[in-house]
Amino acid sequence: MNALSKINAILVLALSVASMQTFADRGEQKQVFGDYEVHYIGLNSSFLPEEAAEAYDIPRSRSLAYLSISVLKTAKDTVPTPVTAELTGTIKNLIGQSRTIDFREIKETNAVYYVSTFRFDKNEIYRIDLDVTPEGTSRTFDVKFSQKFYQE
Repeated sequence: MNALSKINAILVLALSVASMQTFADRGEQKQVFGDYEVHYIGLNSSFLPEEAAEAYDIPRSRSLAYLSISVLKTAKDTVPTPVTAELTGTIKNLIGQSRTIDFREIKETNAVYYVSTFRFDKNEIYRIDLDVTPEGTSRTFDVKFSQKFYQE
């Protein structure tokens, strides 16, 4: 991939993630812990633009889920600031089968994302449990949500 293609792919992913963040804000796909917000979104990885997925080495597949997590530090009358964090997580289906999920950090100029992918069964609901520890603090936030993934 040449430099211009890589830049275009980065811009596409940034716009994709930004639009996901906007959707997440409207859908309240965040949890607030005092002066920190943990934003999350889960979707089928085939929804990611091909260029962005390629630039960040994210596989696209009808049966592969994509998770994106970001942590923001908030303060009164200021714009929330992205922060790095330690993340661990598990997913569990409705019959209790559990798997560990590993996250990879993606750092950009004004953003930090943690992404992961995992295989899922058609129309399965998963319980996602995350432990999130923002850098510079000993506080760990327990983020739990359920997500249904569809094969498209």
